[in-house]
Amino acid sequence: MEGYTVTLVFVGSNPSWASSVSKAFDMSTYSGRVLNGWTKELSGVDYFRYANVCDKPTPNNRPLKDSEIKDNIAQLNTWLESYGNIKIVALGKTATKALTLLQLPFYEMPHPSGLNRQLNDPEYIAKKLKGLKEYLVLAKSNDDSGDATDEGNNSK
Repeated sequence: MEGYTVTLVFVGSNPSWASSVSKAFDMSTYSGRVLNGWTKELSGVDYFRYANVCDKPTPNNRPLKDSEIKDNIAQLNTWLESYGNIKIVALGKTATKALTLLQLPFYEMPHPSGLNRQLNDPEYIAKKLKGLKEYLVLAKSNDDSGDATDEGNNSK
């Protein structure tokens, strides 16, 4: 992807109550450290950004309710628009719901939480990272051809 600037935005649910600061994927959390490890495997990405559907932790880290997702997607959309030309990765089901409601193209990864049992399967994670790399290559070729959609990459 030489000569091509890629900004990848990882979208999660909301900050963990365990985070030392209330921001997306802070390195003081397990999720932040796992995600940092994944980013080290992605070559050709110039910038990483991190966003959450909601900027406040929930009691006991419970998942956001559908009403909370809907209440926060306008702000998420504003943040994503402010980043400019980006490629988006949904981390988990909450982010997937929000990005689907916004009708934005994205690639879905498992949430990097220590509670996510999918992380116990290194082959599954390797497969998802390979898919993410393929999504980035496809996104680059779509940008080069003038095709603004990444349809088909909202893998479920």
